[in-house]
Amino acid sequence: MTDAKQVWTIQRMLEWSYKYFQDNHIDTPQLDAQILLGHVLGMTKMQLLLNGTRPLDASELAAYKAFVIRRAKNREPVAYILGTRGFWSLDLKVSPDVLIPRPDTECLVEKVLEFAQARLKGQPLPWADASQAYVLTYETVDDRKSYYDAVEASEALEKKTEAWIEQEASRLKNLSDDERQRAFETEIFGADAPSGSSDTGSETSQVTADVKREKLRIVDIGTGSGAIILAIASELSSDACELAAVDISPAALAVARENAAQCGLSDRIAFDVSDLLLNYQGNADIIVSNPPYISTSEMLELEPEVRKEPVLALEAGVDGLDIYKRLVPQAFARLNARGALFVEIGCTQSAAVEALFIQSGFRHVRTFKDYGHQPRVVFGIRD
Repeated sequence: MTDAKQVWTIQRMLEWSYKYFQDNHIDTPQLDAQILLGHVLGMTKMQLLLNGTRPLDASELAAYKAFVIRRAKNREPVAYILGTRGFWSLDLKVSPDVLIPRPDTECLVEKVLEFAQARLKGQPLPWADASQAYVLTYETVDDRKSYYDAVEASEALEKKTEAWIEQEASRLKNLSDDERQRAFETEIFGADAPSGSSDTGSETSQVTADVKREKLRIVDIGTGSGAIILAIASELSSDACELAAVDISPAALAVARENAAQCGLSDRIAFDVSDLLLNYQGNADIIVSNPPYISTSEMLELEPEVRKEPVLALEAGVDGLDIYKRLVPQAFARLNARGALFVEIGCTQSAAVEALFIQSGFRHVRTFKDYGHQPRVVFGIRD
């Protein structure tokens, strides 16, 4: 690699490392080569391309060689090699003590922010069209009765759910669109729901009032690097919300606190050690979590890079649902009226996690897809 007879320019080094990564079964060889060499040289991807004929000196070659070995031979994730990962608009420290933030988790942040901003402004939820809200709930239940029968739901739960659907359908049957909208807003916002008519065909026309509200209390469960709660804090003012984050791992919380300080948000977030909500004091208006959801058998099939991440943040039992089974009922008990729970899920877990939400008493349960059109976020409201 450092043969004195050869001049290792940026372009030549990228071409060599691209093939080397390919030969070692790295999934994104070209991107990884550009990121790592760019880090060594302090260059962007465009600068690497524009300076392709620039030779590397001995110290740069040595530093890059060390990175290449760690990536190709040790299969370390690029984020751990560099010690940072971009998430939302933030540059976060990461280490083997925390899960590496993924772009799909930004979908979770988006939905939390949409709900929080609607509550704070007294507006209808942008994705809760009044004419469809109850239909969505019915479909979630009815289409999966066979699943509930086979897996978790008891006969008593089914009868109770069906009775509720029949009762709600009868109540709403003769309501106008405006009256259905008002009923839905009242369930979410309570007696102080915004009043006035709305046009479900227009997003802007659904904004009916700007009601001043108390601060929202938002809690992030299993915060890891702090990515989710820090992204939320970067978008909501201190006048709007009180923020807290917990994790069972003191080492992970140390990383989260360091990221909060780096982002200038230390005074906005209370961090504490807790096994889910067991040690957390008080209630919340929004609970959000990206918990472990990989099954024991799936762990054996993970890429070597993923297995470098903490098992505590990945594995969740035989079916991957162990944490949801504990978290969902805990969250329901700790949410204030009209509060919401948002959780990230594996792409095959939507039906099972929705069932847990419904069994715990959540209403308006639904799943949102990520940027790759895969089920990724399950949401529910406590009446």
